[in-house]
Amino acid sequence: MSYHFVKRKFGDCNLAAGSCDRRCASTRTAGIALASALFLLTAAAVPGRADTILNTLMSGGYTFTNFDPTLTGVAAGSNVNGISNTGNTVGTQTDANNMGTGSNFAGKPGSTTTLNTGAGQTALGINSAGNVVGGNGATAFYLPNGGALQNLTAPPGATNAFGINDNGNIVGQYTSGATTPGFYLPGITSTNFVTINAPSGPDSVNAQSVNNNGLVVGFYQGTDGQAHGFDVNVGNATTGSLTGTAIADPVIPAVAGEPGATFVFSQLLSVNDSGLVAGYYGDSTTSQHGFLYNTKTGLYTFLDDPAAAFFNGVEVTQITGITNSGEIAGFYSDANGIDHSFVASPVPEPSYWILMTSGLALIAFLKYRSVRARTA
Repeated sequence: MSYHFVKRKFGDCNLAAGSCDRRCASTRTAGIALASALFLLTAAAVPGRADTILNTLMSGGYTFTNFDPTLTGVAAGSNVNGISNTGNTVGTQTDANNMGTGSNFAGKPGSTTTLNTGAGQTALGINSAGNVVGGNGATAFYLPNGGALQNLTAPPGATNAFGINDNGNIVGQYTSGATTPGFYLPGITSTNFVTINAPSGPDSVNAQSVNNNGLVVGFYQGTDGQAHGFDVNVGNATTGSLTGTAIADPVIPAVAGEPGATFVFSQLLSVNDSGLVAGYYGDSTTSQHGFLYNTKTGLYTFLDDPAAAFFNGVEVTQITGITNSGEIAGFYSDANGIDHSFVASPVPEPSYWILMTSGLALIAFLKYRSVRARTA
């Protein structure tokens, strides 16, 4: 089996390396009942840039903007691996086999810039200040906005930094003897860190995201050898270590084109300050589907990019980031099996538009009465 590192990839996870086998995966939208209308705008390059907006679609109560950054060299597509609360994404270009090319980017769709991360690194997380973290499965890095890349020295043996919040707290994975637990680092200048251990099974943990309240989410290798979600609050650490709490696996919906598909694994990848989590699950067809998980209610909502398509009988959407405003980000694969990035914004509820329309009508009426009074 060959392994590579392009964020939290697909089934048969090599959790110790923070990576998963990508073989033969692709994507399409899940067969969920979607209330919103679906529409497609003509693909067009953004004027003055090589960034490409592939299309804009509405589905599942979200407006999806699908895009690729400026593609260079052998790149054929891209993966967004995270999004900040200011809406800036971070990710990497991918080749025709959906392997990372080592060219990383940050910014908003149509307006991304290339990051100076050097060869062999993958950018995985970004905060509102524009500071980026990542790794290559052997060394973790921190890239300050406008500064030079530096390797994490704490914890020793840090292999990947997956997330950074607006307080500068960093989470990831490190090697400790024969185990690969997660870690929480208070800041880039900190020497003390908190070890995050698995709820059960071999101690192989990917701490993926930490919100501004100290809630960490990620995934671990269970006794069944598959990935499962966990959460933990770093405020409960008293001796420099914590044990994650297992999150109940989703009861997956029936998906069109995947008859008889059963759950295999799940990964929690990002959490906002309200406790809403973004992630995805894998099923027995080797397809992957996005979800949102509410840590307060324990409820899952399933959501795929509507531009995703089957390739070799497999479909893939990963939701890799979520902001405090509810904007989500991630990537999907098209009918040729090529990955592309997306951001998606929640569509306001009808009551919002009714309220807004009523407010505008009231303003117009009051202005009309004021004009009438002055001219009477």
